[in-house]
Amino acid sequence: MILLTGATGYIGSNLWIKLLKGSTPVIGIDNLSNSRVDCLEAISSISSKCPTFYEGDVRDSKFLSKIFSKFPITHVIHLAALKDIQTSMIQRGEYFDVNVRGLKNLLSVMRNHGCRKIIFSSSAAVYGQNLISPIMEASNLTPSNYYGETKLLGEELLAQEFYNPFAISSISLRYFNVAGNHSSGLLFDSAVQSSHSLFSEIAKVLGGSKAALSIYGGDWETADGSCIRDYLHVSDLASGHINSLKLLDESDGAFVVNLGLGKGQSVYDVISVFENIVGRVIPKEVTARRAGDVGISYADIHRASNLISWSPTKSLENMCIDNLKSSRINGI
Repeated sequence: MILLTGATGYIGSNLWIKLLKGSTPVIGIDNLSNSRVDCLEAISSISSKCPTFYEGDVRDSKFLSKIFSKFPITHVIHLAALKDIQTSMIQRGEYFDVNVRGLKNLLSVMRNHGCRKIIFSSSAAVYGQNLISPIMEASNLTPSNYYGETKLLGEELLAQEFYNPFAISSISLRYFNVAGNHSSGLLFDSAVQSSHSLFSEIAKVLGGSKAALSIYGGDWETADGSCIRDYLHVSDLASGHINSLKLLDESDGAFVVNLGLGKGQSVYDVISVFENIVGRVIPKEVTARRAGDVGISYADIHRASNLISWSPTKSLENMCIDNLKSSRINGI
């Protein structure tokens, strides 16, 4: 049985649908701080299965122990975390509490109940801003923001766990920029209005809740002066977790793997694709750089191909189309 934390969030809900296609039962938990329980209806509608959900927090040992006592959990996929880079620079204590202490608590309960397999939602933010792209997993880890620091601390905890007497095997998936949504349009990121991601900001402008798109810095060392990022469709990201479960069933260790499209797209590249789809110009303005941002960041994904037999199938245009489809249906 699989325990999915952060199950009703943007990534969790899309992943849950893929997990329900398999034969292994799934239990989803979430504290609903950045998601809504009504996504369960969409998950049920798309998968034709009724998801089993419990509201609770990974920092609550009693809650987790009840879940592990009630169900024979053999694998954990840990997505529950705070993830906004800018907020992490201000609310360090809260980010440490949720992202690091939450993982520590989860690992302790896993150990007490004999669960020895975990997939960890990490981030490309562990790499920092001075690396030459494409970025390999063996690159130096020097996070430039506190969110990245919490994810690196999480990876270090998992590496230590594998060398404890009761070895817990893990795979840390270093996500690059996740975008798009389920092709049905029935699922969407309920935290889009509070998110500062490029796709969320474009959705706000197109939906009329924001007058213009802010482009943070026009003087980066790139062809058009804007940041370059690696954008990955959430459906491809979910598939990477499915393949990672197979690796953990076949091998023991503490693995790290990049998940990205494997190429960079500038802010203006993304805007151009959206403009071509909607047939109108997106209002925009160049503003100051944000603290903790990096100029160029995209993944080397050869290890994902070799280790978990994974490669992305969706293009940037697919991401934009699915993002718009979901936004229109849900009135964003």
